[in-house]
Amino acid sequence: MRVEKLPEDNQLPLNIKQSERHAKGYGSVVWKVLVSDKDAQERLVALKQMHRKEFSSDSEMQNSKRFYDFLKSFPGFGKFVPQTLYFQARMSPDQKPGGYMLQDFSDGKTINSIKDDELYEDPVVVQQLLDFTLAATKIIQETREKKIHKPDFGGTMRSVITSNPRYSPNIIITKKPNKEGQRVFFVDTDIGLGERTNRTMEVTLREVGGRLQQLQLKAWQSKLERILKSKT
Repeated sequence: MRVEKLPEDNQLPLNIKQSERHAKGYGSVVWKVLVSDKDAQERLVALKQMHRKEFSSDSEMQNSKRFYDFLKSFPGFGKFVPQTLYFQARMSPDQKPGGYMLQDFSDGKTINSIKDDELYEDPVVVQQLLDFTLAATKIIQETREKKIHKPDFGGTMRSVITSNPRYSPNIIITKKPNKEGQRVFFVDTDIGLGERTNRTMEVTLREVGGRLQQLQLKAWQSKLERILKSKT
C-alpha cells in the first residue's frame, strides 16, 4: 500500500525529512512528520491539517489559540496538553492558505483502542487518568459557567453518543513517559468548527454535552479510585 506523503513543494515552515499520513477524519488530516530544527536535531511531530473552512481568517486562528492557552494554563489540566503551535500556510504553491496545528508526536495508543486490562495495568497511568478526570470535570464546570467553548473529549460516534471520554481518540496513552513522567495526554485542543459558526450547536455541546460528560467523568473517577485502591 502506498504511503501518502506531504508534497515536496509544500510551503510549510518546516524542514521536512520524512512524512506519512497518520490519521484522517471529519475533514482533517494528521501527518506524522520527521523534521529537523535550527540546530539540525531531528524529531517527530504531529501536523494536523485543519478542516478546509477552519482558520479562514487570522482572527479565527487566534480564537482557537486563546482557548488552547486557557486549557494549557488551567490548574491541574495543563500538564495533559502538549505544547501546540498554530499557523497558516500552503500545502502546495497552487493552494490557498489553510490552518495547521503542530505538536510533538505522541507515540502511543488512543484510549478508545486499549482494552481495560492493559489500560488499568500500570498504577501510574491509573493515577494520571484519575487526575485527568478531576481536572476535566473542573474544566467543563468553568466553561459552562463562563459560557465559553469546552474541550472536545469526544471525537467518535460512540463517544459523542455516550459523552464518555473513555471512548475518545483525543486522549493518548504514550508508550514511554516524558521527562516529567507524563504518559496521559489530551491532544485535540482546537475549537470545533461547528462551535465557532453555529450558536445552537455551541450551546448544545456545552450545556447538554457538558452535563453528560460530567456524569460520565464522575462515574469514571469512582472506577479509577477503586482500581487504584486495589493496587496499593
